[in-house]
Amino acid sequence: MIKKTKTIIAVVALALATVACTKEENAKPSTSNGETPNEDSEEEIDWDDPQTGQKATVYIEDVKFEMIYVEKGTFQQLVPHYRQDPLAGRVFDTAIFEEITIEEDFLIGKYEVTQRQWLTVADSNPSEFHSDLDLPVTNVDMWTMVHFADTLHQRTGYPFRLPTTYEWQYAAMGGNKSLHYLYAGGNNIGEVAWYAQNSGGTTHRVGQLKPNELWLYDMCGNVSEATTGNGASERGGAFDTELNLDNVDFRNDLKVQKWFLLAPTNWFVRRDNNLGFRLAMSASDAKKAMQNKGKTTKTK
Repeated sequence: MIKKTKTIIAVVALALATVACTKEENAKPSTSNGETPNEDSEEEIDWDDPQTGQKATVYIEDVKFEMIYVEKGTFQQLVPHYRQDPLAGRVFDTAIFEEITIEEDFLIGKYEVTQRQWLTVADSNPSEFHSDLDLPVTNVDMWTMVHFADTLHQRTGYPFRLPTTYEWQYAAMGGNKSLHYLYAGGNNIGEVAWYAQNSGGTTHRVGQLKPNELWLYDMCGNVSEATTGNGASERGGAFDTELNLDNVDFRNDLKVQKWFLLAPTNWFVRRDNNLGFRLAMSASDAKKAMQNKGKTTKTK
């Protein structure tokens, strides 16, 4: 169940270095989602200058939701093609690259939604692994994820939603800063992802491994992430999947069937200990929301 309680929010703009980041930050990424706002750093977000590499931070009950700005652009997606064989039926034929265009700037969660964040609006924690509130939330179905984002929207005024599958892939690849890695952040999966061979059979705190070019963490591994649009998909692999399912191209598409409300195995109502999500929002909608809210309020 989603709680409906009053909250105080703040939005913080923090500049990220666009050319280089310190080795210390790379080695010890900040992962505490329970920090209180830094009053000295509070200022309005310059939405018209995404080149600064800004991130927007929304606080709810002293829990922060960090969103990284992603500029629009294009990327090449590997698309499989099939042929109809008279004996074998539909079989794989070849694969081609298709150009996908992201037409609008957007923001996406720096981390997967954590259990700490989940509990700011939910009455209970559904996750199987719950030794640490900075573990990603799991065992949540698609409809509840969408309801969670809608509730955040209602409480904060900011247009939280789930990312589309193309937004997710573009961000995982590093956006217009992409270095074309196989996994989000590098070609060595052990440096960037918790997967079957290094996870110990459990989820891990968000942000413990190397980020990708946009400073997004755990885009591959830890938990698979739900996406919407262009066919709902699971992206990124999980702590219990093999490396070939954890690259930035892999997607598990599940189509909506007419009987989905009655089918407990359908993805829209499926819950699993390796399935989670991260949040997103349109940059233009976020800017409008900020203008409508006027001056931000500090959280105490």
